This record gives sequence, structure tokens and C-alpha cells, in this order.
Amino acid sequence: MRVLFASSPIIGHVNPTLVAARVLKDAGHETAFYTGRTFGERVEAAGIRFFPLPPEADYDMTQPGEVLPEMSQLAPGLPQMLYVCKALFVDRIPAQAKGLDLVLQEFHPDVIVYETSFSGVLPLLLGPRSARPACTYLGVVNLMLPREDGAPFGPGLPFSTDPVERKKYQAIASQVDAAMNQPLQEHANLLLSFMGLPELPAPFWETITTRADLLLQASVPGFEYPMDAPKEKLHFIGALMPSGSGDVPPELKKAKEVGKRILLVSQGTIANQDLGQLVAPAIEAFGDREDLLLLATTGGRPIDSIPCLIGKHTIVSEFLNFREVLPYVDVMIALGGYGTVTQTLSFGVPMVMAGVGEEKPENGARVVWRECGIYLPGEAVSVDDLKDAVETVLADPSYRENATRLAQEFGTHDAAQELVRHLEDLTGLL
Repeated sequence: MRVLFASSPIIGHVNPTLVAARVLKDAGHETAFYTGRTFGERVEAAGIRFFPLPPEADYDMTQPGEVLPEMSQLAPGLPQMLYVCKALFVDRIPAQAKGLDLVLQEFHPDVIVYETSFSGVLPLLLGPRSARPACTYLGVVNLMLPREDGAPFGPGLPFSTDPVERKKYQAIASQVDAAMNQPLQEHANLLLSFMGLPELPAPFWETITTRADLLLQASVPGFEYPMDAPKEKLHFIGALMPSGSGDVPPELKKAKEVGKRILLVSQGTIANQDLGQLVAPAIEAFGDREDLLLLATTGGRPIDSIPCLIGKHTIVSEFLNFREVLPYVDVMIALGGYGTVTQTLSFGVPMVMAGVGEEKPENGARVVWRECGIYLPGEAVSVDDLKDAVETVLADPSYRENATRLAQEFGTHDAAQELVRHLEDLTGLL
């Protein structure tokens, strides 16, 4: 089987997609990867053939001000989200699709596996099925499909069964549609018309998801709200864990043996331009506590970019090996990207989450809904609020118990085996 993986050049999307590509390669299938040039060395180091995005489709999110120059002028919320979606995902469709056509002519895949945000596959999905390879959607963020309770994606509204609340959700959904979904769809339809393609049959993100022949979601049903999903095509496969990269501090095991609680703070690999958002407050709150060991990761940023003094009971790394470290952790403190959250919960670790933008409010709401953590909304997190939240999670064993229940659900899945099986089944190799 020849498998082409396609990803937007965003590290939080490339990482899990590259994990999936390695799985298929290790299973003996021929793999290739189509994404930004920044990731070319990593892809080729994994023994996977690399195809770069065309320059007009490529961007480097380590320089967000250059990629999204107007973003700083917009407050977090729907206007900012609309701007980002247009600039990063809709406007890149023609160039991504043109490059994809060239890759298909050279590589001839049996199946294309594209992650949530790779919109360059839309022209193929909107065309006749007979004219394209099989296409598989790989969900690396929450499923952006209609919810059973009518709430829109984005604001982080908790799931509700209350009729009065659901009526309020319908009103909020109308506002989100008017401010975000409809303008995005109109923008995409105009661009698609210039390409000689039909209009989207459903909202932008829903179309990218449901037009695939197969949907593989890197999570478990227990972390998703009830929704109107194409159940015959949708399969949850558990967490996609990267293997073997990052530090494993030698002090970790000893600290656990002497009874210290272990905290881990991470802002991820995208929202880490200002480590004063969460890493610095966590160090100020817990970095000198003798009864704790605080692990902090900068997500690749220089350690000296942390805007505070490093506490004497704090260990800082640019990258940590989550697979090896998480079994020791008592509480994860994070801005809450989907990969970080699903990986953390797969080890039964409760969370204190913060942050706005992207899917962070949605992840925070789900963690609260499942009672396995606390979400602190807002851009800035105070030291006192962070202290209170972490102390609450440490003191109340129900957070760990509920996280453990989710971990048990994750444990019923083997993402590697299920990924291979579903793709082989799709292409008729079983």
C-alpha cells in the first residue's frame, strides 16, 4: 500500500501526522509526506519520502507575526478566528491543491491521509470519487461536527441536556454562524468558484471532515460530546503518542521515591512565544516548593526566554519525552492543545488548563465536563489562581480517579494497530 500523508505546516498538526506515517512505514507500507519545508529533515530522518509544499502554500508558524500580520490587531474570539482560518486554510487551497496534484502524479498513492486542517484536499473531495485515491481524515483536533445539544464549536460551551440551556445554545450558534461560519463558507465558495469547483455542501470544516471515505479520530468517544457524526465512517483510535524524543530528567524517579508530587507545565509548541503566559506563573507559584518537583518545557524555545528566575526545585527542558515522563506526573498544567490533552489523559493525569484561541476553550470545557481537571479561561493566568487550581486538583482524589477512567478507555485502543487495520481495510488489503 502506498500512503501519502498531508499536513498544514503547523507543528502541533505535523507531529501526530508524522507519528501515523511512521506507523505505516514500520508496518511495511510505502509512505510519503507532503508539508512545509521546515519539517523536511524530520520527515526524511524517519525514512519517509518528503514532498514540500509550494512556497505560496508554505509558512513558518515560529514567526506568527510574519504569517499573520493582522492577528495582533484582533482580540481573541470570532474575528481573530475568522482571520486565521481565511489566511492559513482557505487562501492556501489553490497552491496546496496544485502541489498535491504534482505529488499524486509522481507518487501515485492508494490512499491520502490528511489531518484536520489540510484544506488542499478539498478539490479532490468535491470532485468525482472515481477520479481520486481513497481519502482518510485524521482528526488531530476536536471533531468540528454538529453537536447534539446545538452548541457551536469554538466558545467552549459545556454539553447540556437542559432544554432552556439548549435554546440559549441555538441563539449563540446563530451568532457564531453569522460572525464566523457563514463568512468563512462564503469566502471559500468564492475561491472555489474561481477554481471551477462547486460550492461546499456543508460548512467548511464539516465538509473537510465528512467528505472523506474514512474518519480516524486520535482520541476516544469519552472525550467527545454526543454529535451528529457519520458513524459508519468514524473510528476512534486512541492517542497518537510520539516515540522516544525529548528529555527524561534523572531527578524525576528519585523525587517520586521520596514522596514529592510532580507537576509538569507546558505551553505546547505553538503558543509558546510568550512563556510568561503559563510557564513563568507556574515557576513562580511552585518552583521553590520543597514538597514538589516542577518540570517545565518550553516547546523548543530557548530556556532563557522564560521571563522569571528558575526555582531551585524546577527542571526546565526545551522538550520532554511525554511518553516516559507522564507516568510520574501528578498534575499537568497546560494551555491545552488537543495532542497535549489526549496524551496526558491517556496516562490518567489530571489537568489544570488555561488559554484562549484555537480549540483550547473546547478542550478545557471537555476536561471540566469529564471532571478530570480545572480550566482557567482568559489570556493571562495569575499566580494565585494557578496555585488555587493546582492545590484543588492535588487535594481532591476524584480528579485523578476520573482521569484514570478516561485512561482506561484510551487503554482499550492501540492506535498503531487500528490505524494500519483501518487503512488496509479501506484499500482492500485485508
